[in-house]
Amino acid sequence: MIFEKNPCFFEVNASPQTMIRFILLSSLFAISLLPNARASSYTNRLDTSIHVTAEIQALASDVGTTPFWIRSLRYGAIPVQNPGAVFTANSHKNYTLKKKYDWKYGVEITGWGGKQSDIMLTEAYLSGRRGKWEIWAGRRKEVYGLGDTTLTGGFYSWSGNARPMPKIQIGTRDYLNFLGQWLGVNMNWSHGVFDSKGLLKGAMLHQKSLYGRLGKPTSFISIFGGLNHQVSWGGEAKNKSGSPYDFYPSGLNTYFYVVTLLKDREVVAIDNLSTDDDTNNQYGNHLGSIDLALKLQAFNAELLLYKQTAYETGRVFSLTTADDGITGISFKRKKKGIIEGIVLEHLYTQNQGLYISAIGKYFNAKDPHYPEQESYFNNGGRGGWDYQGKGIGTPLIVIDSESQQGGRPYFFALNAVRSYYVGIMGTLPSDIHYVMRVSQSYHGYIAGSVRNPYDRYVPEIPQFSSSLSLQKNVLGKISLQAQIGYDHGQRVTDTMGMSIGVKYWLF
Repeated sequence: MIFEKNPCFFEVNASPQTMIRFILLSSLFAISLLPNARASSYTNRLDTSIHVTAEIQALASDVGTTPFWIRSLRYGAIPVQNPGAVFTANSHKNYTLKKKYDWKYGVEITGWGGKQSDIMLTEAYLSGRRGKWEIWAGRRKEVYGLGDTTLTGGFYSWSGNARPMPKIQIGTRDYLNFLGQWLGVNMNWSHGVFDSKGLLKGAMLHQKSLYGRLGKPTSFISIFGGLNHQVSWGGEAKNKSGSPYDFYPSGLNTYFYVVTLLKDREVVAIDNLSTDDDTNNQYGNHLGSIDLALKLQAFNAELLLYKQTAYETGRVFSLTTADDGITGISFKRKKKGIIEGIVLEHLYTQNQGLYISAIGKYFNAKDPHYPEQESYFNNGGRGGWDYQGKGIGTPLIVIDSESQQGGRPYFFALNAVRSYYVGIMGTLPSDIHYVMRVSQSYHGYIAGSVRNPYDRYVPEIPQFSSSLSLQKNVLGKISLQAQIGYDHGQRVTDTMGMSIGVKYWLF
């Protein structure tokens, strides 16, 4: 259904904020009066039969902009502008883990109607498994990094904020266990393609990750570590200027250097399209995080401490930029209650190679490129770290197209960020599940590598964003949902908005 772009509303003598509060509170009151869901498999998606769901939600706000935490981390499925409606149809099948060989799939179609109208595949993949190894192709919802996937404010490099990119991947679906389960290894390798909405067309993705675990899955203490590595490479400029950067090398010899990171160009013959930047540095735009985590679990509770260290070059190993990235702590209870999980995260990206981190100074680390700047999520002529107009990494580094300042639509101008984030979830009386997200962030920029490396001041603008989501299962196959969000600051548009939706399990 396509909605009119300028729908009419009854005129009332109340502010939009007051009306939104009234509608949301009325909806939540109605939800609380509904009967609880019967015990059924519809509240637990772990079974392996084929399931089909349909969901519709209405969006509205006082200024026509969807609040930050309602639209973020939703795989590009929620429009920035409203009023409107979002319809989602999903069909999926999970693995039967008792089988040595099995397959699964997922298909999700999302449509928008209203101020923004579109229809898209937000998921479409086919996957095969042998034991803990799997291979799949298509679009698949996923994140990369160590942390709390349910309450995070967004993992650094691959957060689930943008629509899934089409790719083919081989790897493990969980940790492979060795040495009596005291050692675990999890890994993946994939090849994908970017869209052609930015500065390039035909650009490709190389992605790999490797993570290890010391400690049994049930141990009181476990230590995790590893990294993820993403590269945008190949392709050609959409608007040719006659420069050497109109075309980027994309042959198998270039792929060898993209994967291995070797700088010895005599190992494999270089592509004829190689530029001085390729041969003297690296082919493509590299980005990822090096992650460490400590997990403690006992008495039906789990505590997770984690650090995702941002990197775009090998300078991360000199410890210069060791303080850039995400530091988090997660607490979860395995029993239902008012508080079932809490996450605290601190994002910091104001080093950018222009001063030496505290740990780098402690170890007297040497950095031959100091104090050159690393402008996170941006890469000159190749464009920013985005897909289908959304940031691929943490949404707290806001893409320019969703900011008050505007700017280049595929870049991240104010990428020197420090933010403080809290996520809380639990179950309220009347069996209403809630998730609350609150962030206070400060966004700035660093103008070039000539900046005094001892001057750590960055001009900042503040931003506060919050949301509250509530969900209640009723009548076995129906889930009612309501969300309210509020933004106030100078980076994204000030707004108060809400969404109300219903989800139905057909089977």
